[in-house]
Amino acid sequence: MAQDDRSKATGGRFARIAVRVIIPVVFAAGLWHIFTNMARFGTVVSESMNPTLQVGDYYVLRVDAYKNGRVPKRGDVVVFDRPGQGTFIKRIIAVPGDEIGIGRGRVWLNGSWLEEPYLKEQPVTELPMATRVRDGHLFVLGDNRNKSEDSRDYGPIPVENVMGKVTKIMWPLSRARAFGPIEYE
Repeated sequence: MAQDDRSKATGGRFARIAVRVIIPVVFAAGLWHIFTNMARFGTVVSESMNPTLQVGDYYVLRVDAYKNGRVPKRGDVVVFDRPGQGTFIKRIIAVPGDEIGIGRGRVWLNGSWLEEPYLKEQPVTELPMATRVRDGHLFVLGDNRNKSEDSRDYGPIPVENVMGKVTKIMWPLSRARAFGPIEYE
């Protein structure tokens, strides 16, 4: 066998190995990195975020949303862990230092009543409450306030329990969309 024939055979063998082994391993490593450090997928299992998120919706959770000095903002929809209780999806209404009150089914934030176009319906009147959100915590509420257990029930949640920010609905296709920012004055 001539030298050129051997180098062609070796090159062909390497190409086959690359296609069959190296490329799939690199692809798998890339997927592992994305799903470990950047994004995950989840399914909505409760009515507490209707109409924003409905039971059965598949969503994208950006686990890197609050890395590198980025902090949760009012209006973000987040997934967080309550140790011993499971994971929950709610909307951030108030951040550390905010004064928040709830009365007659409305939310008062830092001296103004909030306009909340994402609510399913006007909440049923409840016991009034007021608090200042302490450092390292977030006040979260469901968009379907009449069917949501949230910071009204268990108080503000620790920021460290936030797993990530919900950025889009992927399925069903009829509801697929990205979430834009919501600004509270």
